[in-house]
Amino acid sequence: MKTAIAALATLVLAGSAAYTVDAARLNAPKVAPLSTWRELRTPHQIWPYDGAIYYSFAVNGGSRAHLVVVDTRTGRWVIRPALAQPTTAPTAEIALREGASAAVNGGYFNLKDAGMSTSFVTLDASVVADPNNNKLLVENPKLKSFLPQILNRTEVRFLEDAGGKRTIQFAKHNAPVPSGKRIAHALQAGPRLLPTIDSVDEAFVRIDPSGTTTDSINSRKPAARTAFGVTPDGYAMFLTVSGNGQEPESSGITLEQLSSILKNLGCSDAVNLDGGASTTMYARIGTAGMGPDAAPAGSVVCGKTPETRVKSILMLLPANLRKVDGNSASRHR
Repeated sequence: MKTAIAALATLVLAGSAAYTVDAARLNAPKVAPLSTWRELRTPHQIWPYDGAIYYSFAVNGGSRAHLVVVDTRTGRWVIRPALAQPTTAPTAEIALREGASAAVNGGYFNLKDAGMSTSFVTLDASVVADPNNNKLLVENPKLKSFLPQILNRTEVRFLEDAGGKRTIQFAKHNAPVPSGKRIAHALQAGPRLLPTIDSVDEAFVRIDPSGTTTDSINSRKPAARTAFGVTPDGYAMFLTVSGNGQEPESSGITLEQLSSILKNLGCSDAVNLDGGASTTMYARIGTAGMGPDAAPAGSVVCGKTPETRVKSILMLLPANLRKVDGNSASRHR
């Protein structure tokens, strides 16, 4: 059941121009000025009430944004992806299995073939989803000339140095890892939204030899959207935007508007995640001061009913709680 949260903050979105394959236009601002997420009203604490905050606010056209903000510098939270196995599962189901406090849907996947991932996913320094093994992707004759770009789309990396310090990096999949660090976890999706939108470079918008243009994620049309971004002062943001009913191509925002919202909330870097019917946010929202025995049940605050099954998610975990697997227990990392 969706949690009804009052919306007391509003962003005003301007209308979109007609579609054209023009990277500069894709980066044009379309949202009224907002200097920081701190201007949003009515924060709701995310369990276990250790500094992660949920907001809900309206965007014009009847859509609603859902935002989780967390301070990554405190060491109290872990952000990492998770993968549904052996096939797909609802975002909330995966999040509940992992003990997440909040989560959004993640990378791209096949609608057939057991939902095989078309995005790279790395967990605990091991690649657990490799689109090179996805025959429906790599053997598609229409995508053959674009495969180098598709396989090199943007991923959000959770890096770790020798001392265990974590940092977040947005980079193309083939980009080198910074010296002295390793990829602990990573989730690929795309396109990159900030500092610029890379829809053409990452082959989401494609022009084939005949001159036909394909926009595989309807960049210039309103749709439900999911994104993840970071601010220069160390905050991370999970964002979903959708309209009532989340109907394809009839509600939501353009990719251009999504980028502008993130920029106006204070993000300096961000990546688009799978959207449309997949867009989902799960959160455990409660009241500050509640003890662990009164922990709220999680709920889907944004998403379709019944909930769409996905292949991967990006989740927020409390670092000081222990995840139990069989007879063993380990802290979230």
